[in-house]
Amino acid sequence: ADRYGNVVHLGERDCSIQRRHQKVVEESPSPSVSAEEQEQLGNAAVAAVKALGYEGAGTLEFLRDQAGRFYFMEMNTRLQVEHPVTEMITGLDLVALQLRIAAGEPLPFSQDDVRFDGHAIEVRLCAESPEQSFLPQSGMIALWRAPTGCRVEHALKSGTIISPYYDSMIAKFVSFGTTREEARRKLLISLEESVVLGVPTNQQFLIRCLSHSTFVAGGATTAFVEHHLAELLATDSDADERIGALAAPLLIETAGDTIATSNRRHLRHNLAVSFRLRVGGSQCVAAVQQPSAGRYQISTSGRNVAVAVLDIAPAAVRFEIDGIVESAAYVRDGNRLFVGYKGVSFVIEDRSRVAEAVSDGSRDGGGKIRSQMNGRVVAVYVAVGDPVGAGQPILTLEAMKMEHSHVASRAGIVRAVAVSVGDQVSAGRTLVEIDLDGEAAHANAGLSADRQNARTNS
Repeated sequence: ADRYGNVVHLGERDCSIQRRHQKVVEESPSPSVSAEEQEQLGNAAVAAVKALGYEGAGTLEFLRDQAGRFYFMEMNTRLQVEHPVTEMITGLDLVALQLRIAAGEPLPFSQDDVRFDGHAIEVRLCAESPEQSFLPQSGMIALWRAPTGCRVEHALKSGTIISPYYDSMIAKFVSFGTTREEARRKLLISLEESVVLGVPTNQQFLIRCLSHSTFVAGGATTAFVEHHLAELLATDSDADERIGALAAPLLIETAGDTIATSNRRHLRHNLAVSFRLRVGGSQCVAAVQQPSAGRYQISTSGRNVAVAVLDIAPAAVRFEIDGIVESAAYVRDGNRLFVGYKGVSFVIEDRSRVAEAVSDGSRDGGGKIRSQMNGRVVAVYVAVGDPVGAGQPILTLEAMKMEHSHVASRAGIVRAVAVSVGDQVSAGRTLVEIDLDGEAAHANAGLSADRQNARTNS
């Protein structure tokens, strides 16, 4: 809308797929809105803006029920994160138009001049762990490689530090096609080709969303993630097996010159060398034989696999497993490897020379509550000497505009509180220690609930 009373709408965007009330996938036009409903939405938006005497770019949000009725929610007096999908189907530069209107220029076109062509879909790549309730993550991007088949908006490079102080979104991928299916397939390929290693992201989760039959059919609602979460978080067993088989050979091939030469020399015999590995969250023992340079026989979990490392560069490896040739991206960090394979990120750790941790199983990790992320302490609910029950909130951290509660895993007595409200903490830091010993801890855990619930250190 300009200051001369000219108002146009630029179509609708469907932003139904959300987690924690934050958008994940956005597209235009909506697959569930008819042409008649599109006109009704546009007319309602224009009428509202004219009634307000509004000037500039703005976004009106509506909810649509199963009967096709629309309900106005709010107006954001700005462009939104997903504005590129509107730019893709209209051919307009919304940022430039906004600046021109702010400078006092009139809108250079009327509603009749606006054309909607094709279909566009956007996904938000976020530094977060979907498996941990989409917990924000921070750290250093060890390797970043953007795809070439779609529009990517980002400020990333290898070595970029993702801080805990801002929103978890680190990039936007936007695809365009003459049809919705073409746009969807382009975006899927781009997500599988992109490489982001070193910090957990929702990359695989996005691939699962775009591949899900409900999304393919255009039937996603705001309940999509909640209803299909188990499917969206399911592990890729084929990828796990292939990277698990590649783990030991890649560790050998990427070792330092002296170590690599030594390993190769000692492996070229009929005796298998044992590797103790952690791949993702799982541990395994692999027996490795190297009959010739770059070729390995791997035995793990009762499965024998032939692996050939065909070509290796500083950040890419081409390999063959059971006759199938594929590629993966990787970065070596000491005894760890970050590996990207078909849009799935893996962390491989060589623990062959690390002593196994021994636990007597009696103290539940010593009763230490550690930070699950980098963040700021916004509330502490306990003090030294307080009895606590299993599942009771102990403190709350804030990271990337979201709050995360840390709870006691078992009943006990608070032994130490190592942080205060306002403290900035790093992932893994001990926040509170709970004494899990003694019958009194369990007996008294519920006696002072009123006092505990009333206490707020803020």
